[in-house]
Amino acid sequence: MARNSSHISVHMIGPLLAAMMGALVVLALGREVALWALGLWLLATLLGLYGAWRRQPVWFTAPLRLSGGLLFLLLAFVLSGWGNWLAIASQSVLILLAVKALEMRSQRDFYQVAALVLLGMGLAAWLRVDVLLGIYLLVTLYLALLGLLWQPLADAARERGSNVLQGRDFRYMLFFSVLFMGLLLPLTGLFFLLLPRTPTPLWAWGPPQGAARSGFSADLSPDQITRLALDPAVAFRAQIQPQPRNPQQLYWVGAILWHDRGNTWVPGSPSPRSSPAAPQKSVPGIPLNAALIHQEIVLSPADSRYLFALSYPLRWQIPQAFQVQFDGVLQLQKAPSLPLRYSVWSGSPPSLFLSQAERHAALQVPVSTLPAVRELAKSLAGDSPAQTVSRLMRWFHGPSFHYSLKAPAAYPHGQSMADFLLHSHTGFCEYYAGGLALLLRLDGVPARVVTGYHGGEYNPVGNYWLIRQRMAHAWVQAWLPGAGWVRLDATPASLGPEGQNAGNKGAMTMDQVPVSQRFWDWLQWEWVNTVIDLTPAKQRALWTAAGLQFLHFFQHGAAAQKPLQGPLHHTRFQFAQPAWKVLLGISALLLLLLGIRLRQQREDSEPALYWRKRAIQALRQLGLKDSRPGQEKAFCAALGGTPEIRQQFLQQYQIQRYGSHPDARGDALLRELMGQLRDEQ
Repeated sequence: MARNSSHISVHMIGPLLAAMMGALVVLALGREVALWALGLWLLATLLGLYGAWRRQPVWFTAPLRLSGGLLFLLLAFVLSGWGNWLAIASQSVLILLAVKALEMRSQRDFYQVAALVLLGMGLAAWLRVDVLLGIYLLVTLYLALLGLLWQPLADAARERGSNVLQGRDFRYMLFFSVLFMGLLLPLTGLFFLLLPRTPTPLWAWGPPQGAARSGFSADLSPDQITRLALDPAVAFRAQIQPQPRNPQQLYWVGAILWHDRGNTWVPGSPSPRSSPAAPQKSVPGIPLNAALIHQEIVLSPADSRYLFALSYPLRWQIPQAFQVQFDGVLQLQKAPSLPLRYSVWSGSPPSLFLSQAERHAALQVPVSTLPAVRELAKSLAGDSPAQTVSRLMRWFHGPSFHYSLKAPAAYPHGQSMADFLLHSHTGFCEYYAGGLALLLRLDGVPARVVTGYHGGEYNPVGNYWLIRQRMAHAWVQAWLPGAGWVRLDATPASLGPEGQNAGNKGAMTMDQVPVSQRFWDWLQWEWVNTVIDLTPAKQRALWTAAGLQFLHFFQHGAAAQKPLQGPLHHTRFQFAQPAWKVLLGISALLLLLLGIRLRQQREDSEPALYWRKRAIQALRQLGLKDSRPGQEKAFCAALGGTPEIRQQFLQQYQIQRYGSHPDARGDALLRELMGQLRDEQ
C-alpha cells in the first residue's frame, strides 16, 4: 500500500488480489497441497509483492521463469506418483501461480491468474463438497471481479499523470463490484436450479475432504468406542418428528452384534432373512396411518456402511443401494463418500416371534468362559427372565461399579471381561454392554449387543439434532416373553435421577449446540439439503412444479393462484412464489442500478474521451450534423448572437474537444455559452 492512506498504489492492486486468490485456492485444496509447492508459492508471492511495492515486478528473465516452471512441473509429476492426477494437478496450479506472481505487469497477467485460480477451485470441487468450498469460491469470484475492474481506473490515473488511485476511485470500484455480485448471485442460483444435473457428481471421482469421516465400527472390542469418547466430529444430523419428549431416550441403532468371542463381539446373521431393499419401501403389514417416528438424517462421509435409526425401522427412503437385515439393521452396499441424506420411519417391531436359530445365537457363550463367571451369573439369576433382568440391572448400577475411560491401575495392559465382572468393576460402556449380555445368556435370557450413538445436541436454529462421534455407545437388547427385544443400558453414567436409563457419560444428552456454533452448523445442514442433495429427480420435480405454477398464473391470473400440491409437496424444494417475486424484483432493481453505475464507471475510467464526446453533442444540439474535425469554425460563424459570444464558444469547444485536459468545469462553461447563443438567436 502507498504511504498516503488516502491513495492506493496502482502497482500493488493486482499482486495483492492475486495473492489473496491464491491463498483461497490453498485453503480449498487442503491436504492435497504438498509442503514444497506451498513454500514455492509463498516465496514467489512475497517476491512479487515486494517487487510491486518497489515498482520492479520482474525478478527473473522470461527464459529463466519458463525453465524453472517446467522443472517444478516435472518435480510435481515425479513426487506425486503416476496416476495420482489430482495431486499432480494441484501442485501444478500452485507452481503456475508462483510463476505468474513474479510477472504481474498487465491486465493480461491477471486474466491468466484468474483462470488458474478457477482451475484450482475446480480441482477442489473434486476433493470436497462442504459449505466452506462454496464460501471460498464466492470470495474468489469477488476478488477476481475486483482485479478485472482495477485496470481502467489505473489507466485513468496514469492519464492524469499519477501513479496512485484516489480513494474515491477505489470506493467506486468496491461499490460497483458489490452491486455486480448482488446481481450475479440470484442469476447463479437460477442457473444452478435449471442446468441439467448428472446422476453422479464429478466430485464423487475423488476422495472428499472438509467433512468428518465417521469412526463408527460394528465390532465391539475393549477400546473400539472409547477411542471416540473425545472426538467432537459430526457423525450425522437428524430432524425428528414428533420431537422427543425425553431426549435421553435417543438411542441410534447402528449394528446388532450376535457373536461373543470373549473380549470382542461381532455381527453375524443367525437368520437368512437379509436381502437388497428398494430405495422407497416398508416392512410388509405396516398400515400407512401407523404412529411412527420420522427421521430425516444427513450422514457424514464415512468408512462404515451402516445407517442409523431410532428403534426399529419400518419404512425408509434411501437413495443408495442397501440391504435390510432380518433384525432391522440398514446397511449400504458401499460406504458413502459424500454426505448422504435419507429418511427413516421407526416404530415397534412387527413380530414378537423369536426363531430357533435366533434363540440359539442369542444364547451362545464362549467356551473359554471361566467357571467363576458362570457361578456369578447363577447367583444373580431370578425365577423368570424379567426378574433376572431386574437383578442384573440393580447389580450393575450398584455402588461398586464405576465408569472410566481408563483401564484400572491393576491392569495397565488391559483387563479381560472376567477381570471386569469379578474384580475391578471399573470400565467403559463396552465392558458393561458385553458383561451384561454375557450374564444374561448364562442365565438363559436371549441377549445381543447393540452399537450406535446415544443422545444428541439440539440446534434450535434448524430444528435438528447433531450427533457427534463422542456419543458412540453400546447397550444390550434382551428378549422377554410377551415384550420382545427390550433395551437395557447397564453403564453407570446412564443412570438417571429416577433410576432410568439415560445414556453414557459422553452422550451429553441434554446439551444444545453452543450458541456460537449454531448458525455455522445450520449453514452446513442447509448446504447439504439444498445443494449437495439436489438430485436429478428433485430437479425435474422443481421444473414440473415451476411450469405448472406459471401455467396456472397465465390461465387464471395472479388473484386466482393456489398453492400447488405437485411433485414437490413432500420435498424441501417447493416452488415458493412470493419468494421468487421478491427475488425477481431485487434482480430488476440491481440491474437498473448496475446500468447507472456502468455509465458512471465509464465517465470515471475514460474522462477525456467522455468530455470530448460531450463537446461534439453540444454542437449537434445546435444543428451541426457533420462531426468531422474542421467543420465547427464555419458552423459557429453562421450562428446568431454577438461575435464575442460566438468566439468564446468556439474557443471553449476547441479546448474541450482537442485540448489535453478536458474536464467537467470546461463542459459546464461550454453549456453556459451554448445557452447564451440560443438566447440571442
